[in-house]
Amino acid sequence: MSSSALPIVAGIDLGTTNSAIAVVVDGTLTVIPVAGQTTMPSAVGVDPAGKLIIGQAAKNQQISSPENTILSIKRHMGTDHPVSLGGRTYSPEEISALILGELKRAAEAHLGQPVSKAVITVPAFFNEAQRKATQTAGVLAGFEVLRIINEPTAAALAYGAGEHAVDRAAETLLVYDLGGGTFDVSLVQVEKGIVEVKASHGDTQLGGDDFDDALVQLAADRFASQEGHPSLPPAASRRLKGVMEQAKIRLSDQPFTMVQEDYLTEHHHLITEISRTDYEELIASWLDKTVDCVRRALSDGGVSARQVDKIMLVGGATRTPIVHDLLRASLGIAPRHEINPDLIVAMGAAIQGAALAGAPAPAILIDITAHTYSTAIWSGWQMICSPLLPRGTPLPVRRAEVYYTIKENQERVEITVYQGESEVPERNILLGKFMMEGLVRQPANTPIIIQFQLDLNGLLTATGIEKITGRSEALTIDTHGQHRLNLDAARANLAALFADNDEAAGFDDFGGDDDSGDDDGDDLSGESEASEDGRSDDRVPDPAGETTAPSAAAPAGLLATAKSLRQRSEELLSRGLAPNDARDIAANLEASAAAIKMRRWLELQTLTETLSDVLFYLED
Repeated sequence: MSSSALPIVAGIDLGTTNSAIAVVVDGTLTVIPVAGQTTMPSAVGVDPAGKLIIGQAAKNQQISSPENTILSIKRHMGTDHPVSLGGRTYSPEEISALILGELKRAAEAHLGQPVSKAVITVPAFFNEAQRKATQTAGVLAGFEVLRIINEPTAAALAYGAGEHAVDRAAETLLVYDLGGGTFDVSLVQVEKGIVEVKASHGDTQLGGDDFDDALVQLAADRFASQEGHPSLPPAASRRLKGVMEQAKIRLSDQPFTMVQEDYLTEHHHLITEISRTDYEELIASWLDKTVDCVRRALSDGGVSARQVDKIMLVGGATRTPIVHDLLRASLGIAPRHEINPDLIVAMGAAIQGAALAGAPAPAILIDITAHTYSTAIWSGWQMICSPLLPRGTPLPVRRAEVYYTIKENQERVEITVYQGESEVPERNILLGKFMMEGLVRQPANTPIIIQFQLDLNGLLTATGIEKITGRSEALTIDTHGQHRLNLDAARANLAALFADNDEAAGFDDFGGDDDSGDDDGDDLSGESEASEDGRSDDRVPDPAGETTAPSAAAPAGLLATAKSLRQRSEELLSRGLAPNDARDIAANLEASAAAIKMRRWLELQTLTETLSDVLFYLED
């Protein structure tokens, strides 16, 4: 166990294809091995015996059991896209939590102590819903997520914290991050240990997975022409996925590679040679998109190609030689791998985590928002988006603008929050909205102040202020919209997955507190259910003063959930809440205590669901 007095904060690269975890302990940066490897496939599955498997074992069974294997879940983060595993349905956050939980277990086993805090990275161009989903996955995995930071920013941070970083002359870096499922580019200024992001751009649906799929289609087309088969059966296509992934890797070092897969179908083999030129032609359109993003980032940052000192490559897909050639042709300098491109993101996140834990910071991070945030207003006869936080604004930031009512005696105004670059609201992403009611009756053009606050995680709070009275209302954006995740329900869902698993003990955080016995109820109601002689009283008080027979036991996990919600509520109340919110929470807690005392479990279930929703808004 480390002798460090500082808490350990894990740095996690939650990748589409592979994930990694690193820590800084006593000033030493370490990438934690998982099953003997520095990266772990971001794969989750259930084996034929019904046992949960995560990482390489899950990826290995994808060909034989695709219905019991989940890959590339990162591409669905921030959506309500459900996935099935072991006969149950899970959200992207829950599957990501399983991956994060496996990384957490590996770190704790390696270090011999708990690891409960984390910095998790996301693509720079992730929107609010995707960032919030990543944070939620971390919470479900048992982490306190201290910060969500951008992947290329983390890479630049690892570089900026390197040897002699403080004495190094100012450098302008272009971080080109091409991973399995996403692409990002960031323009970064590094000077005397300060890492400042100037601009970011990217595409959250572009990466090595697309390249693999293109190679699979190429091989399938050749097989069809050789053997006269119009299409491959699904099982054969899945086999080709792994085969062509390996072919892609070989083409990074060789101009040609032979692909030979015996009995791809029952009586036919695949034998074909693929050249690097074939591969480069297949992926040319995607790579052209990345170059467009590079140009956009340079333009946003006000930097010419000649002013870029170094191009840093991040992500496994950057090993493709054509990537080097394109960047050299576009910017006039050769890109470089100064740090392992598969590990540099996790390393940068760990460095940021150590700084948050109180360690001397070898580099200071100044990040930006990759998107513009606006509110919708009337301009003439049309609604337009009025930007409050333009793309490229340094974080954290709080900015307000004054707007005006449009009607005489207007008593309410709707405040909307959009993410995107268009002036047309419908072309942007609606993040949230709320209605300010009960405005003082005044002539038209009465000022209303709208304030946006964006924190270091890139999470947004919008506030409306009635200037004449100073009254304000705020909304921390529910970026999940209709697919918002109920954390307590998600924990119960994951706990059920581990209920019959031999390794369930390693995932206690998913299940919440143990609700064996009546102790949970005692803590909630403030009264004991035991009689004076210490025996449990099986009778339930009846409103009429009589007693009834014992009710059925509480549903599994319900009392633990209620206890957890009470603790979270009391913590919020101690910090101070708006009077209406405080009254609602207090009334719910009182009703929940009564429901527990009377063993009205259906009523308690409804109350806990309501309270969970309320806390979700207030805690965010």
